[in-house]
Amino acid sequence: AAHAQLGFSDQRILTMELAPVKSSYPDAASVQQLAQQVLDQLRGQSGVEAAVASTNLPVGQQLNLPMHVPGGEPFNAQFRAISPGFFPAFGVALREGRPFDQGDVRGGEAVAIINRELADHVYGGHALGKIIDVYQGPEGVEARIVGVVANTSQYGPLGPQPPIVYLPLAQTPDKLIQVVRSFEPMRFAIRVHGDPLAYRDVMREAVARVAPTQPIANMRTLASIVESTTADARLDLLLIGVFAVLALVLASAGLYAVMAVSVAAREREIGVRMALGSSASRLLAWVLRGGVIQISIGLVIGVVLTLVAARSLRKLMFDTLGTDSAFDPWTLLAVAVLLLVAGVLACLLPAMRAARVAPMRALRGE
Repeated sequence: AAHAQLGFSDQRILTMELAPVKSSYPDAASVQQLAQQVLDQLRGQSGVEAAVASTNLPVGQQLNLPMHVPGGEPFNAQFRAISPGFFPAFGVALREGRPFDQGDVRGGEAVAIINRELADHVYGGHALGKIIDVYQGPEGVEARIVGVVANTSQYGPLGPQPPIVYLPLAQTPDKLIQVVRSFEPMRFAIRVHGDPLAYRDVMREAVARVAPTQPIANMRTLASIVESTTADARLDLLLIGVFAVLALVLASAGLYAVMAVSVAAREREIGVRMALGSSASRLLAWVLRGGVIQISIGLVIGVVLTLVAARSLRKLMFDTLGTDSAFDPWTLLAVAVLLLVAGVLACLLPAMRAARVAPMRALRGE
């Protein structure tokens, strides 16, 4: 999928899920320590450009939490606790402020980063330095906004771009971690050189060196996760394509039949023209000229209606077919040529048959 539609890059990224066993990792500090140890192992491997941990990936499952702005109304937004380097690893653009760094740890000033959607709708586009209450109540945290990042499509290229709040994983309080882990596992991702699937053993071994008994799950590329979000749309488009081909075949057959009947009905007129000395070539040209004019008028109307319909299909086709165009001009041209050929043959074959008939026989045939 195109970076511009997603808001992030899904290329050369391998992901996995890890749900820390509560008996071994009972609190936020132990979960954060496990995440850091796994990241340290991954970052030391050859071919790994970046390694990050988060409660959610930029696409796929999501977790909505209640938020609050001092003096404002409560609202819901997606929540992610992330490690430093998350945004450059996924190619998410920083629009304002700064990203998280190694200094954003427990005991320091609580900070947050929000996306442009949230900054515009809640803070009127001026969010830096403002306060946001993440998950109201004793389990929540009051943080100062230090950055604004680009919107991302959590549900894939066909989905909306919801408001999102990011907290540093190292600063996420224990009670909030407990809330999150009751719904979501930890996610780890690496950006690599070459084929990401070739690094599956690298991820398994990194976890095994740190936590040999810790199970991992759902190891797959980020691109495959993005593709799964468009599976229904792809099926819809496949069915549309199948029925479109059937409609094209029926249209071609129908056009042939209509034009053939039209020419056959003029067989007596053709006989008269032949009796008056008209040559076979002139008769064919006369028949074809009339048929092509009718077909051309129909094709022009069809092209106009296609362009109108393509506008309404633009969202469905956006990125799913690997093009940012609402229609494929080459396909449109091919269909037009096919219908034109079918129409010309429908005129030509009956006209040739009529031209071979003796004029007197044609005159008696009506």
